[in-house]
Amino acid sequence: MPRRASSLATLCGFFLGAAAWLSAQEIEVAAVRFNNVRAPAGAAGNWLEADVALEVKSAPPPARMVSRVQVALTLAFELPAAAGAERRLEHYRAAAECVALEAGRADVRFYLPPELVKRDQLHGEPKYWGVEIAVAGRALAAGHNSYSPALASAEARRNFAARASAAATANDGLLQPQYLTVFAGEYPRETPTFVRHESP
Repeated sequence: MPRRASSLATLCGFFLGAAAWLSAQEIEVAAVRFNNVRAPAGAAGNWLEADVALEVKSAPPPARMVSRVQVALTLAFELPAAAGAERRLEHYRAAAECVALEAGRADVRFYLPPELVKRDQLHGEPKYWGVEIAVAGRALAAGHNSYSPALASAEARRNFAARASAAATANDGLLQPQYLTVFAGEYPRETPTFVRHESP
């Protein structure tokens, strides 16, 4: 086989192998945890922290890293009702993009500020939540831990997504990725580097 044809075959084999890996790759949501946490340096007020733990099970050669991993989080809290009124859901959403992730665990955190936590009495896990993951713009299929237990069925998830798509617009910018908050320097060993889409 001519040298050029051999090189072309090798190159094609590499891309076919990468494509096969991409079709089978597994970046999964390992867990989502919610906590009320105090800001560093003794600042007043409690923030609500949402920690999305990812498990990157493998990464393609030669870099052994998965690039441009976007994590989008949507929350829906059921708020206490005023006298004579019905309870209502308040929706929040945000996304953060990691530069690259190695195989293993990575934590992507989001925060709701203390003013909202105090005003709406936000404590612990919201009633509904969902996580969507994309790699270089390509959406990955949802895994077992990608949604709250209350969204067990595909129909429930579709309804949640449709409702949140419209309702969360009013609260855009309130749920914030870690790098835009006072927690930007916290958890240095567990925090990936983010693609900065806006300034703090």
